[in-house]
Amino acid sequence: MAPAPPARDPYEALAELADRELELAGLGRYDAVLALARERDAIIARLPASPPPHARATLERAALTQERVSIELMRGQAQILFGLRRIEHVRRVARGYRRSVPETAAAHVDATA
Repeated sequence: MAPAPPARDPYEALAELADRELELAGLGRYDAVLALARERDAIIARLPASPPPHARATLERAALTQERVSIELMRGQAQILFGLRRIEHVRRVARGYRRSVPETAAAHVDATA
Protein backbone atom coordinates (compact mmCIF):
# COMPACT_ATOMS: atom_id res chain seq x y z
CA MET A 1 0.00 0.00 0.00
CA ALA A 2 1.31 3.48 -0.88
CA PRO A 3 2.13 5.84 1.97
CA ALA A 4 -0.35 8.62 2.69
CA PRO A 5 0.50 11.97 1.08
CA PRO A 6 2.04 14.51 3.44
CA ALA A 7 -0.41 16.75 5.23
CA ARG A 8 -1.06 20.01 3.42
CA ASP A 9 0.33 23.09 5.16
CA PRO A 10 -2.77 24.98 6.38
CA TYR A 11 -1.04 28.34 5.98
CA GLU A 12 -0.24 27.64 2.36
CA ALA A 13 -3.82 26.43 1.92
CA LEU A 14 -5.04 29.83 3.20
CA ALA A 15 -2.82 31.66 0.71
CA GLU A 16 -4.06 29.44 -2.15
CA LEU A 17 -7.68 30.04 -1.13
CA ALA A 18 -7.06 33.79 -1.09
CA ASP A 19 -5.65 33.56 -4.62
CA ARG A 20 -8.73 31.65 -5.78
CA GLU A 21 -11.06 34.09 -4.04
CA LEU A 22 -9.33 36.99 -5.80
CA GLU A 23 -9.72 35.31 -9.18
CA LEU A 24 -13.40 34.54 -8.59
CA ALA A 25 -14.16 38.01 -7.22
CA GLY A 26 -12.58 39.53 -10.33
CA LEU A 27 -14.88 37.38 -12.46
CA GLY A 28 -17.94 38.43 -10.46
CA ARG A 29 -18.51 34.89 -9.15
CA TYR A 30 -19.62 36.04 -5.70
CA ASP A 31 -21.41 32.81 -4.82
CA ALA A 32 -18.15 30.89 -5.31
CA VAL A 33 -16.25 33.49 -3.26
CA LEU A 34 -18.71 32.91 -0.43
CA ALA A 35 -18.14 29.14 -0.60
CA LEU A 36 -14.37 29.65 -0.43
CA ALA A 37 -14.78 32.05 2.50
CA ARG A 38 -16.55 29.26 4.39
CA GLU A 39 -13.68 26.91 3.55
CA ARG A 40 -11.19 29.55 4.74
CA ASP A 41 -13.07 29.97 8.02
CA ALA A 42 -12.93 26.20 8.58
CA ILE A 43 -9.15 26.15 8.06
CA ILE A 44 -8.66 29.13 10.37
CA ALA A 45 -10.73 27.44 13.08
CA ARG A 46 -8.25 24.55 13.13
CA LEU A 47 -5.12 26.72 13.37
CA PRO A 48 -3.19 27.17 16.61
CA ALA A 49 -3.58 30.49 18.43
CA SER A 50 0.00 31.46 17.56
CA PRO A 51 1.33 30.59 14.12
CA PRO A 52 4.81 29.12 13.78
CA PRO A 53 7.58 31.46 12.58
CA HIS A 54 7.85 29.69 9.21
CA ALA A 55 4.24 30.69 8.40
CA ARG A 56 4.85 34.45 8.64
CA ALA A 57 5.60 35.15 4.97
CA THR A 58 2.72 32.96 3.80
CA LEU A 59 0.29 34.64 6.18
CA GLU A 60 1.45 38.10 5.09
CA ARG A 61 0.90 37.12 1.45
CA ALA A 62 -2.54 35.73 2.27
CA ALA A 63 -3.46 38.90 4.17
CA LEU A 64 -2.42 41.14 1.28
CA THR A 65 -4.39 39.00 -1.16
CA GLN A 66 -7.43 39.17 1.13
CA GLU A 67 -7.21 42.96 1.02
CA ARG A 68 -7.28 42.74 -2.77
CA VAL A 69 -10.29 40.42 -2.54
CA SER A 70 -12.06 43.01 -0.39
CA ILE A 71 -11.30 45.70 -2.98
CA GLU A 72 -12.66 43.50 -5.79
CA LEU A 73 -15.82 42.80 -3.80
CA MET A 74 -16.34 46.51 -3.14
CA ARG A 75 -15.81 47.22 -6.82
CA GLY A 76 -18.33 44.53 -7.73
CA GLN A 77 -20.81 45.94 -5.23
CA ALA A 78 -20.42 49.39 -6.78
CA GLN A 79 -21.03 47.97 -10.25
CA ILE A 80 -24.16 46.17 -9.08
CA LEU A 81 -25.49 49.30 -7.37
CA PHE A 82 -24.76 51.36 -10.48
CA GLY A 83 -26.67 48.81 -12.57
CA LEU A 84 -29.63 48.93 -10.22
CA ARG A 85 -29.68 52.72 -10.32
CA ARG A 86 -29.55 52.58 -14.12
CA ILE A 87 -32.51 50.19 -14.20
CA GLU A 88 -34.51 52.49 -11.92
CA HIS A 89 -33.65 55.46 -14.15
CA VAL A 90 -34.85 53.60 -17.25
CA ARG A 91 -38.08 52.66 -15.46
CA ARG A 92 -38.74 56.31 -14.55
CA VAL A 93 -38.09 57.39 -18.14
CA ALA A 94 -40.43 54.69 -19.47
CA ARG A 95 -43.16 55.76 -17.04
CA GLY A 96 -42.72 59.34 -18.23
CA TYR A 97 -43.13 58.33 -21.85
CA ARG A 98 -46.17 56.25 -21.01
CA ARG A 99 -47.85 59.25 -19.35
CA SER A 100 -47.13 61.49 -22.36
CA VAL A 101 -48.81 59.16 -24.90
CA PRO A 102 -52.55 59.84 -25.40
CA GLU A 103 -54.81 56.92 -24.51
CA THR A 104 -56.05 56.57 -28.09
CA ALA A 105 -52.50 56.26 -29.42
CA ALA A 106 -51.55 53.78 -26.72
CA ALA A 107 -54.47 51.57 -27.73
CA HIS A 108 -52.95 51.20 -31.22
CA VAL A 109 -49.52 50.09 -30.03
CA ASP A 110 -48.85 46.41 -30.56
CA ALA A 111 -47.77 45.09 -27.18
CA THR A 112 -46.12 42.04 -28.75
CA ALA A 113 -43.66 44.08 -30.83
